[in-house]
Amino acid sequence: MSFSFKIYKKILDLFQKNELLWASEIAEKLGISRVIVHKVLKQILDENKVQKIWKASHTRYKSLIYSKNNKQIESYMIIDFKTKKLIDENFYKFDSTWKLLKWFEGFKTWLWEKNFNIEKSVNSYKNLINYIENLENNCWLLDVTEIFKKKFEKIYMQKVYYAWEYNLIEFGRTKLAEMTFYAKQSQNLNLINQSIDEIIYKLECLVKIEKIDCIAIVPWSIDRKNQLLGKLKKRLEKLNLPFLNIIKYYENGIPIPQKSIKSKTWRIKNAQNTIFVNDKNIKNYNKILLIDDFVGSWATLNITAWKLSEQWVKNIIWFAFVWSMDLKYEVINEI
Repeated sequence: MSFSFKIYKKILDLFQKNELLWASEIAEKLGISRVIVHKVLKQILDENKVQKIWKASHTRYKSLIYSKNNKQIESYMIIDFKTKKLIDENFYKFDSTWKLLKWFEGFKTWLWEKNFNIEKSVNSYKNLINYIENLENNCWLLDVTEIFKKKFEKIYMQKVYYAWEYNLIEFGRTKLAEMTFYAKQSQNLNLINQSIDEIIYKLECLVKIEKIDCIAIVPWSIDRKNQLLGKLKKRLEKLNLPFLNIIKYYENGIPIPQKSIKSKTWRIKNAQNTIFVNDKNIKNYNKILLIDDFVGSWATLNITAWKLSEQWVKNIIWFAFVWSMDLKYEVINEI
């Protein structure tokens, strides 16, 4: 860095006395150049110690280290290395200004903004992550086949897996869920690739362990410039496996996404009438891996699997990025 630690510390100390500051105000109060001030602000922004508010010439900087009554928040709590590493690897959130909060520093900032107790939240978050990780199989996947069987009178899949939990009670979306959700919403190619990086090795392991000989991607309803499942398919081509041709067809030309349909019965009906398997080689495949991103009612997956089984596919393995097992504190507190 091209400024002294002394200046860095002076600016942080200034935020202890003033929750909101302009860059010009900092320069005037400390008698230093605006160029240096902006360099220091850039660093402490990256460290999640301040936050930008407003825009352009009206930009001010808000302290994330000190509360409104100038009492320092619990930023320097003692935390063991293993817990910090766990949070560094798992915490990932976008705030309301599209700023990315991640690692332990981002976690503390997020907790402070929510007015959560840091020490209690760290322990709760750690227990949740450990609980889920203990459920993972040898491919780092969550096997929910038995849960799935309870949701339908008849299922057409032999195994049901997903990569990670969608929601962690009051902590909201998990890292993979947050990343995948905004990857789909924004069609941001960098986010899409990050999301796929989180699950690709799990899929490769699953293909090997289950001896998959064909991959089927659930067709999407809405065309996007950067399609998450389309990019995943491209990445999976290196496995040198055939892809089953499944299509979505809407008779009136108006696509209806499953997530827009509230009734489970109508979701099943929508899937029955819009998803079609069109592949002359289907009888050559022994075990098909069926892939989706987000799962709501499971209707699309089960109906797609049913249509595959109607064409003599005997083994269907299902995978999705995220799902929610409806975690409860009673369960977590038992560990």
